Amino acid sequence: MPRTREGFYSFKGSVMAAIVRGWAFAPHTDLIWMETASPDLVECTEFANGVKLMHPEIMLAYNLSPSFNWDASGMTDEQMRDFIPRIAKLGYCWLFTTLACFHADALIVDTFAKDFARRGMLAYVEKIQRKERNHGVDTLAHRKWSGANYYDRVLRTVQGGITSTAAMGKGVTEEQFKETWTRPGATDMGDDGSAVMAKSRM
Repeated sequence: MPRTREGFYSFKGSVMAAIVRGWAFAPHTDLIWMETASPDLVECTEFANGVKLMHPEIMLAYNLSPSFNWDASGMTDEQMRDFIPRIAKLGYCWLFTTLACFHADALIVDTFAKDFARRGMLAYVEKIQRKERNHGVDTLAHRKWSGANYYDRVLRTVQGGITSTAAMGKGVTEEQFKETWTRPGATDMGDDGSAVMAKSRM
């Protein structure tokens, strides 16, 4: 049989080919996963039914890939919303979306940077800080996420329990978020009408 330049045998993939491979690997694995070119319920159904014909208890996985152009898939918004529960009923029990946070980060950074260039700190307060507070996002008070508490404990261990250079000592900005009050005139009070809370500091 002819091979590629690297020495691989040529292979034409298909759902049936993936099913046959699924049969071969099912006794040796926890999950079976077929990589697809687009989100296709027909392919998902064919693959699930085919693999489970020989291995009815096998668990299936599916990559809800951001690499797909979901708007070009032909699905309506309702079909996109129902895609996960529909394939879950077929036995796809591990459904993951790769790089979703990568795209989410890029989107917020891009939109915030443009707004910040136009409106300065009001853009940050409205688009990020108030929304963190309204949604209970833990990074509102972010120092623990930078390791400040851990580093303080290391310092105290090294210095016998006393340090004058602790990051989380008296006057730390984290204290501004512990006691709250409603700032008169604040806008963007949250989707549910809840008040934006903040603490003043001298």
